[in-house]
Amino acid sequence: MTKANVKTVKAKTRIITRGDDATAAYLVLKGTANVLLDRDGRTVKLGDLAVGAIFGETALFGGGVYGAHVEAETDMELGVITPESFAGKIQASDPMLRAIVEMLIERLRKTNEALLKSETREFMDIALV
Repeated sequence: MTKANVKTVKAKTRIITRGDDATAAYLVLKGTANVLLDRDGRTVKLGDLAVGAIFGETALFGGGVYGAHVEAETDMELGVITPESFAGKIQASDPMLRAIVEMLIERLRKTNEALLKSETREFMDIALV
């Protein structure tokens, strides 16, 4: 990643907010973060993110909104992945890898659509980070 694509975040800073337009994904280069969801008036921790983790990938798979909050636990360095930079890397990749990634993205989109339309949705706690 170039220096222009790296974002520095201080501890306790909210990086993404559930419901906001998904405009970029992030690769954790340094530090840790928590994935959080507000539920029944309290904040529930869904998971931890450390070096090598990617979050906010909704932005890369057709947009939409973020499904959870992510807050820095420590000072962090994040690689910013825009939909445009991701598409460029996919187009420049090996044709076999490109086909596999495009197939997985399409399956993920269809699965997400089916889950959102499902009548059992109310019984599921799904957070699409």
